[in-house]
This record gives sequence, structure tokens and C-alpha cells, in this order.
Amino acid sequence: MNKKLVLHSGGGDSLALMLEYVKEHGAENVISLGFNYGQRHFKMENAAATRYCTDNNIERIVLDIPIGQIGGCSLVDHSIPVTTDMAEQRSTVVPMRNAIFLMLAASLAQVKGCDAIVHGACAEDYENYRDCRPAFFQYMNLAIQAGLTTPVLGSDDITKDFFLDGEFKGSRFDIRIKTPLINQKKEATMARILKTWPVDIYKYSYSCYNGGEQQCGQCPACQERKHAFEVNQVVDPVI
Repeated sequence: MNKKLVLHSGGGDSLALMLEYVKEHGAENVISLGFNYGQRHFKMENAAATRYCTDNNIERIVLDIPIGQIGGCSLVDHSIPVTTDMAEQRSTVVPMRNAIFLMLAASLAQVKGCDAIVHGACAEDYENYRDCRPAFFQYMNLAIQAGLTTPVLGSDDITKDFFLDGEFKGSRFDIRIKTPLINQKKEATMARILKTWPVDIYKYSYSCYNGGEQQCGQCPACQERKHAFEVNQVVDPVI
């Protein structure tokens, strides 16, 4: 079986992906990939992800990338405060983050023999995060296939594989980006997880942009997390 590479930050959505992919494919066939790009919350998120992988015998890989040197948003520039106003959430957008993540993931997927890169983009992300929309992932699939060293399903001429009379028709991907949560809101994803796992499973997650020992409860990530727990009428085990 080809392995699955899951982008696993340690947040609630990426935990949901790990739970479902490990259940479906087995821990030995799932690789957890995290990124340290200078974000405020790396230490706490990564600790949560690493605990889950350690407790479940899952390979965990963390890549260091210098997005923080570029700056431009509050997650990597500590001189810019993290907003508590959901209307200003765009100030947390890291420029081109997912494009960089996916290209690095594609390189690792080639080396590790993975046929899927799994990303936790969800419906709440559409408005502010342009690189979390379906069209973005469709074109990233094309870019990755075009750049593979030795394609098996596709040929060396991507125009023959993916376009017919100028229209996109691609389906022959050696490595496919999968976004299982892209049409769901966080509370719906949580509801699905809670049908199989107890709420305590969320002890393996952390969602605060400020990155403190305790989640602040005020930043956009905390507000979205709090809403999901309230809708599902359960108590967050990470308080």
C-alpha cells in the first residue's frame, strides 16, 4: 500500500485527518508532516502533534522553512499583534504558505513513496485564505504532477495528460492532494469525530495563534475552536 502524507500541524482539523487516515490505512501507512516556519504557536502545536504520533507509533517529520524571515503577518512577525476581531482575520494570513507547504510535501512524498498529500483546509478558511479554496488545490495538483521526477500514471507531456481542447480533464496524478474537510465547517468535522472517539481525543490538539502555555481564548483560532465545542455541547479538554 502506498503511504499517505498528512499535513499535521497539531490543530483540531489536522488531528481529525490523522484520526481518520490512521483508522482507514493503519498507522504504519500514514506519515505526519509538520512545519516550523517561525509561527508563534509552533512549540505548543508541535508538542500536541508529537504526543499523538508518539502514543500511536506514527512517523513524524518536521521541516524548518524560513517563511518567518519574510514576515508580513501577525503569525510570524511578533511586532504585529494577533487580532481578536474575526473581521480582521486576514492579518493572520501567511503569504503563499500553502503553496510552499505543498511543494515541500510533494518532494517528501516522492521520497517516502506516498500517493496522497492530505490537507485540512475547511469551509471557514475560504473568505480570508485564498490558498484554501478548491481551485488552488486543483492547480497545485497540476504543478506537482508536472514537476515529478519519474511520473508513472502520467507522461512527460502534461498537456496531453490533463488538457483536452484547452479544457482541464486531469485525473492521472501520481501524487494527489486530498482535502476531505474542504466543504465542512469545524463543528461538523468535530461532530463526525465524536461519533467514533471520545472528546478527550482533542487533548492531542492546540489551536491558539498566540502560542502560550494556555490557549488565549480570544484569537481567531481560539474563537473558532470554542464555537465548535459549544455547538457539539462538549468541553474542550485543553483549557
